[in-house]
Amino acid sequence: MPAQKNGGTLQDGSKQNKSRRQKSPFPRAVILTTDIGAEMDDQWTLAQLAVAPEFDLRAIVTTHAPSLQNPAAETAARFAREVLDHLPLKKHPPVFAGSSVPLAERSAPQPNRAVEFIIEQSKSFSSGRRLAVLMTGAATDVASALLIDPTLADRIEIVAMGFENWEAGGDSWNVKNDVRAWQIVLESRAVLTVGDARVTRRDLAVTRTEARKLLGTRGIAGRYLADLHGAWLDRDPPFVEKVTGSRDKWIIWDSVTLAYLLGLTKNKTYPRPILRDDLSFEHSSSAKKSATLNWVTAINAKKLWRHFTTNLDRINAPVNFNLFHSSDNDGHKNRSISADTKNS
Repeated sequence: MPAQKNGGTLQDGSKQNKSRRQKSPFPRAVILTTDIGAEMDDQWTLAQLAVAPEFDLRAIVTTHAPSLQNPAAETAARFAREVLDHLPLKKHPPVFAGSSVPLAERSAPQPNRAVEFIIEQSKSFSSGRRLAVLMTGAATDVASALLIDPTLADRIEIVAMGFENWEAGGDSWNVKNDVRAWQIVLESRAVLTVGDARVTRRDLAVTRTEARKLLGTRGIAGRYLADLHGAWLDRDPPFVEKVTGSRDKWIIWDSVTLAYLLGLTKNKTYPRPILRDDLSFEHSSSAKKSATLNWVTAINAKKLWRHFTTNLDRINAPVNFNLFHSSDNDGHKNRSISADTKNS
């Protein structure tokens, strides 16, 4: 990405995230906010997050989107539970339906159980060890939490998928679905990283053949996720072509958030822009030097998908019982059972 008039410091993702892991060692506590069900990429992101040993998924907070049946957050919650039901997990993280509508006013939060949970969970964290909040849908619930408890900003790190690009801002979905909420997030002092549509469109597009090769033979979960990808392509081919330039591929937009936490991105640090009501950015020359954000400029998709498939294989691997006999001191035979593999 070309340098902007406000400047930008290039950062190598692996070095940057290595430093973060030293402060917040894996497994990293994470809350996912998502408009799952609006497109199919949310399902892939949730599945990869849920099976990754690097993360402690504390909860899924579902958000609103205009394409979800009302009440939107409740509909999204059903999609989230469907994904979890396809994964061989020992324990499912809780799913909270957040707000089904955007903020009515910038000064008026919309309290709900999801907002309360975000605040409650954050209280065991600090500026030196932050709770990661992945924002892959409308920002309504995160913004409400920040309005109710402004000190939340000192205990969380927000990693979001949104905007078209750094230069202009702009957005056709996540930010557009609650501009007021995003203005609150940008004006907060929370640590913030953004992966935009331009970068994810370039680096995280997956064809039908690639989806089948990646996931189609990896158990019930893999087949389910590969089928979701194919069904999305078949749902509205002209729309798919308009977005991607092809009827045979779709972008796994939201997985940029996981890539960042895993150290699989390159990033730049910029002064934090002002978000106008029309979704454009104002890059103010008077912006405080301390008010910055990280912007993802490249994603290592090959390593990201390898991480996903490796963990699907791990959770799908059958328990291998090795039966063997050993003699005790009395000459009797005892049978021992050892498990080589444990499911997540």
